Amino acid sequence: MEGKTRAFGPELCSSCGGASKAVPSACRCQQISGVELERPTALRLSDMRVLFINPNITSSITEGMAAEARRSAAAGTELVPVTATFGTLYVENRVEAAIAAHAVLDACAAHSDDCDAVIISAFGDPGLHAAKELLDIPVVGVSEAAFLTAYVLGNRYSIVCLTPRLKTWYVETAHSHGLAGKLASARAIPGPVPDIARAKDDLKTMLLTECLRAVDEDDAEVVIVGGGPVAGLAREIRNEVPVPLIDGVSAAVKLTEALVGLEPRPPRKGSFTRPAPKPARGLSPGLMRRITGEN
Repeated sequence: MEGKTRAFGPELCSSCGGASKAVPSACRCQQISGVELERPTALRLSDMRVLFINPNITSSITEGMAAEARRSAAAGTELVPVTATFGTLYVENRVEAAIAAHAVLDACAAHSDDCDAVIISAFGDPGLHAAKELLDIPVVGVSEAAFLTAYVLGNRYSIVCLTPRLKTWYVETAHSHGLAGKLASARAIPGPVPDIARAKDDLKTMLLTECLRAVDEDDAEVVIVGGGPVAGLAREIRNEVPVPLIDGVSAAVKLTEALVGLEPRPPRKGSFTRPAPKPARGLSPGLMRRITGEN
């Protein structure tokens, strides 16, 4: 992030160096000394660019998720949507997730150079840990963000999603993140998904029913509406469910902005340290440069 000026967090008092609280209040030293100090401007985020990767090949899903992400993004946050160049219509199982993980790494290698962070926008987070290892900027998965948010909001959370195969994958994802300790249940609607691009609208009533059942039958205190194709549904039905609903895309945007604001240094020890270069063959040009260390 060299060469960029950021203004994250509270401004410092020009007199005592202390952090002022929210505008219009000023630092306590003003009250003590009686000296009128210049009041700080409102808290703000400087410009940031976030690479927003859809690990499936359906551009209409990318557009829908990116539109929902922009609703949550701060004014200075620019989202850079990218759709996987190979893979499946949508990602539903372990096989497709393995393919999607490769597509995610390709997208990271090709498009992340001018970005401050990356969001992997497929619930299940294909390639998340590998991308964290590949890059020196924060990488956030939408299920990772949703699980973490659920942990803050309640003691028991449930996942509601589109298919039984997705349910299996999402539960495994919660365990792989170490965030299944508060998982009360996972629910999927019965029957096939006729058109994945229209799933949010066509299956809205069925998904709402499962959200309500998670609260009434599973004692869920928070419900995550899982899956990129249904991004925005949690916002649309929030007033019909008596507990907090979480949209993974929106949660990922806010978590990503917070992480960029913290300006964490890249790891130089531990399992997420950049791998040492080694010879490779058959990779995309961008990924080949990352793996071999060649320019």
